[in-house]
Amino acid sequence: MKNLEKSFILGICGAIILAHFYNLFSYLINFPNWGDDFLFLAYFTDLPGFTAKEFWNRTFEFHSYIHRIPMARLITAIYALFETNFDFKSLTIWANLLTLSVIYPFAKLVQRNQINPWHMVALVGLLYAPNGNLDNFALIGVLQHTTSLVFLIWISYGMSDHKSRAWGIWLSLLYPMFSTEGLAFIPIILLLLIYLRDSRVWLYGLAGAVVFYVYFIGYASPATIPSSGSIVEKLLFTVKGTIVFVGGAVKKDLNISMVIGALFLMNSLFVLWKYHQTKNSALLFSSLILLQVMAVGAMITLGRGNAQAGDLGALFSERFSSYGVVFILISYFAAIQPSLYQLPFNRLFLLIPAVVWVGLSTVMAGPKLENLRTRLIADASNAYYFNTNTLYSLGDRETKLLKKSGHYSFPAEVINLASVNGIPQAMQLKPLPAYEVGIREYAIVTKGILLVEQASKPYLFLPINTLSQSIKIKKDIPFDQKMSRFVLIPTNELTD
Repeated sequence: MKNLEKSFILGICGAIILAHFYNLFSYLINFPNWGDDFLFLAYFTDLPGFTAKEFWNRTFEFHSYIHRIPMARLITAIYALFETNFDFKSLTIWANLLTLSVIYPFAKLVQRNQINPWHMVALVGLLYAPNGNLDNFALIGVLQHTTSLVFLIWISYGMSDHKSRAWGIWLSLLYPMFSTEGLAFIPIILLLLIYLRDSRVWLYGLAGAVVFYVYFIGYASPATIPSSGSIVEKLLFTVKGTIVFVGGAVKKDLNISMVIGALFLMNSLFVLWKYHQTKNSALLFSSLILLQVMAVGAMITLGRGNAQAGDLGALFSERFSSYGVVFILISYFAAIQPSLYQLPFNRLFLLIPAVVWVGLSTVMAGPKLENLRTRLIADASNAYYFNTNTLYSLGDRETKLLKKSGHYSFPAEVINLASVNGIPQAMQLKPLPAYEVGIREYAIVTKGILLVEQASKPYLFLPINTLSQSIKIKKDIPFDQKMSRFVLIPTNELTD
């Protein structure tokens, strides 16, 4: 019976994993999800001509002011050993395979703490919950955010057991190689070593200081700092942002996320307190990750929020969805530990809300993934025909990388203008209130892509978002709907 039970568990977990990779394969095309993804095509293109010094400089150079992402670039360099042409879709899928590795530490901790193995179904389901994995459909999302979280889980696993603590301690110093947030983990480990009265605390503190110093060599701060205001305002704003960030893992609404985030914060502090009481390795593992995700929320609040304006909208961006996935995953993992709460029912019943959550996540992700694919097809077609993008900057550098680098080929999903049927017609698009800076938005109730014609010539493709029932276009792109004619390309006519 035990072998049959294990086979069922493995079968269900395997199906969840296959569903995740099926979505990646089905909805992605060989085109950047966002403008940041171009940096990997540029790195891949220039890689063969690097000298040793250039390789070092380009691998460790800053991205978007403060981010060093050498591990993401090294993964790209490894990919280049096997491929001569750069494929955004295939590299994104290959990088997603790294998430499989974290199933091992969860399985070992479940076994070590004698937890019912059926909880592995919930853990794997929460790990691959579709609505929380949207960041993994962007190349920079999986190469920066997800690899960072994978590394966090592994070093926290190492830290959780005294037998493997040494490698967890010293590997944590490499965390900033994955993403800037790794800098926040060094003080957390330092405090843990002080709490444990570990003799390595002084050496680790010195090594951590060196890491901080080396990280910021050559750093140039941006001309404007988003989080302006007094120190008190920044502190209160950061606390609020941290709470909203973790609460947003459940609901991306300011008031609701504040309530949920406050509950998450209290629960996380309780997990930390119970570790102090019990010295349970699984609770230490959970505490380290929960604290780190909250630290990431604080960093994003300071870096992207505005204390004076009270603007926290950036915290709800889908590019940070992976952190919400991990926070919920670890909160569940802590809850199934017998030493955390005395529950009046069998802990196996916790599977029910976890399975319901994964089901809801699957339903919610469906239209978002459809919209993603529609947008990617429109983006690739705009770049192919018109050398432009309607939502982010696509300059001469990006156009040359796509068309003249010799390392990229446009995907088959690019719309064939000759096959577009329909008579161009005038449309009255209702302008919507400005929500995103620099973006105009118009209401439209249909599905597919609009081909915009101006002066009787094809001008742009505009993807229709079926959730917001709108089209979006940058304000710096000349667009006069009165002078334009439109042809609707229905979703079912887009290339499969």
